[in-house]
Formats: sequence, structure tokens, C-alpha cells
Amino acid sequence: NDRSSTKMKSLVQYCLDLRYRRPTKGVIARRAVEIGRREGMDVEVNAAEALAESCGNDIRQVLNSLQMWSCKKRRNVGGGGNGGGKKSMTYRDVKDRMGEINKDEVLRVSMFDACRSIVEGSRGLNGADAKAVTASLYRRTDAYFVDYMMMGLMVHQNYLKVGMGQYNRAKADGDEDDELEALDRIHQATHAMSDFGVCEENLRGGDQNWSLLPLCSVLAVKVGHHAGGAQGGILPGYPEFAGWLGKNSTRNKKVRLLQELRRHMNYKVSADASELCMNYLPIMRQQFQRLLFHRDGARVDEAIELMDEYGLDRDDIFENFDEFLFHSKELETKKFGDLDGKSKAAFTRAYNSTAHKAQALVAEQGAEKTGRRKGNNGNGGGGEMGGAELDVVDDDGAAAEDSDDEETEEDLEALKKKFLKKGRGKAKATGKAKAAPKKRAKKK
Repeated sequence: NDRSSTKMKSLVQYCLDLRYRRPTKGVIARRAVEIGRREGMDVEVNAAEALAESCGNDIRQVLNSLQMWSCKKRRNVGGGGNGGGKKSMTYRDVKDRMGEINKDEVLRVSMFDACRSIVEGSRGLNGADAKAVTASLYRRTDAYFVDYMMMGLMVHQNYLKVGMGQYNRAKADGDEDDELEALDRIHQATHAMSDFGVCEENLRGGDQNWSLLPLCSVLAVKVGHHAGGAQGGILPGYPEFAGWLGKNSTRNKKVRLLQELRRHMNYKVSADASELCMNYLPIMRQQFQRLLFHRDGARVDEAIELMDEYGLDRDDIFENFDEFLFHSKELETKKFGDLDGKSKAAFTRAYNSTAHKAQALVAEQGAEKTGRRKGNNGNGGGGEMGGAELDVVDDDGAAAEDSDDEETEEDLEALKKKFLKKGRGKAKATGKAKAAPKKRAKKK
């Protein structure tokens, strides 16, 4: 979305940067004049340029306009005959019919330009009449419908920049009255943004009240009006893309991981997800950090014993726990993923050498992490989970194994019958070959 964004720097060097732009009106005008000449029309160059500009440099729209112009001229000239003369397109004619052939201006506005026009408010209307003010209001409400699914998030991402820019200028000038006025406008813009959120929740919620969509557009324009002030504001730089999408994705990921930890620990800890995150995980993290980052070396056996007690597996410690860090300069926290390779390898060997209670969640997780199958001699036939002390029976897995065994036995039986048939055929052929010389001997 933003080529100059810092997030794109690591990706640009691996991509082929192809930039496209619309052809200029001069290029389109020359081609339109040539097409008109071949179709029997006399098109002026300045008329073709005005036509291309009114269509937003859209070649398809220019060709459609030329076709409609040609058809209308053909009907007017000669009373509907064969044409009665050469058709023409002059600059004056194009200006007179501009409302019929031009393309809607809103369709040529990108989502970022529409967001800028909304959050900057009524900019450039100092001393304008009521008609110009009304036209500006309609233009900003129409800009909301360029992409009404994303425009609310775009306004939410950028409106504070307009208000804070005015506040910083007033603070630099040392004018306290302007500072208070800027803060009051930001306060009003925030209230309008909150009203927009309530309205959009009713629009997209269970009721699906889409009749509130025009009200959402007006509330979005109201946010920009308060943020920019009576004279309008200035959005510094390029409008930022909505950051809520990335934040919401991160939140959903953390909620999913927290639910997995809660399911792993539910037979030992009776707490909901929020209580587990606030009360249990910080203390457990301290315990595992004390064991794995011990100054005399990682105390692997004690860490694994504590994991088995709470039903945690290796991924919970080395991956999921690091997702719930509170980043603060005062807290010197170490990530379990940053554990040195020697200690991590020793932990992995010790963890894979024994069975664990966390493996009872294989049916829920969908795959066996240790890769140990039924009949492994390493643990004395401890079942599919690999541990003799596990009291979990996977009925679905056992039924699937039984069906696989039955199919295998059926295949073996079919293969045996096939070989027996071949063997009988060979025996019959050998017997006939031996009996043939005897018959010939009797004839002699």
C-alpha cells in the first residue's frame, strides 16, 4: 500500500518493482484523434485532451464517449440518414456536454486521497459562500463511500495527526488559548469517533442495519471537521494504512494461544483465560526462567517435572510463553527462545527420551509430536502415547488402526491366492509336458 513505508524495506530487495501509471492526456488525445479520423470524425486535439481529462485518463471511457458522440451526430445530421456530412468534435461542444460524458470524480479518488480529504476537514473554504461549503460537505461524504468497509479504520488511524499538528504549532508559539482550543477539538473528534464506532457496530452487528451507512459517513466527516477546525487542518505526510488490522490479528493469535494453555492446564488449574494470563503465567514464567537460566546450567530434569505436573509441552515453554511478555524497560526478562544451543539441545534430548502427560492431548492437537508409534520397544509397550502411566484411550485411533490391520490382512490373503493360482497353473503345465512323450511312445 505504501511504497515508502519502512515495513517494505526488507521486502523490496526480493521483489521486482514494477510501477504503473495512467497514460497522459496528450498521449490519449493523439490516439483519439487518429481513431476519429479512421471512423470519419474530425476531432480537435484540445477537445480530445479535455475529453481525456474529464474521463480521468481512462482510455475505455474516452472510446465510449467518442462512440456516443458519433451516434448522436449521425442522428442529428441528415434526419437519421447515412450521415449527411462529416461528423466533428470541437472544444466548445465538449465543454457544453461535459456533464453527459465525464466520469464520476469520486471513482478516480483512491482510498488514501479520500481519507486525506475527510480528516483535513473543510480546508480551503475561508470566505467561501454557502454553495461552496455545501459542495465540500457532499464531496467529503461521497469520499467515505470510496471504500466504506475500510474508511472508518483509515480515519481512526490518521485523524489525531491533524489535531496534534495544530496543538504542537500552538505550543511552539506559546499561545495557551490555542493549545486549549486544539485539545478541545481533539476531545470532540474523539467523541465523534466513538459515536461512529457505536453506529458501525449496529451496522455490522447482528441486526445488519445497513440504513445507518449514510449516518456513518456523516460521523466520519464530523471527526475530520473537529480535528481540522473551522479552517481545516493539514495531514502531515502520506496517510497511514489502518493499523487496527495488524493489531487485531495479533490479539486473535494471543487469545488462541491463551486458550491452548488453558486447555493444557485445566486439570491442574481452575481459572479462566484472563485470570490465567494475569495471575498464573507470570509466576510460572519466573519458575521456568529460574530453572532454565540457572547460573550453574539449565536444570532440565526439574523443569520437565514441573511441565509434566501442569500438562505443558515443549512448545508451550519455548514459544507460547514468550508471546505474553510485558515489554518494559524496568523488567529484565529473558525469552526462552534465546536459551543457548547447548542447554536447548540437552533439554530436547531429555524431553524426547521419556513420556509426558501433555501427550494425552494428541487427539486435540491433531498430530503426535514425539513421533513414537505403537509397539516401540523403548518404553516397554506403553501404548500409542509412548507412556505406560497414561490412562488415555484414543477410541478413534484404535478403530482406525484396526481397520488398517484388517485391510492389510485382506491384501495379504488376496496376494497368497494369486500366487497359489500361478503355482497350480505351472504344475499343470509341467504335468502335461511330462505326459506327452509317453503318448508318443505308445503310438510308435
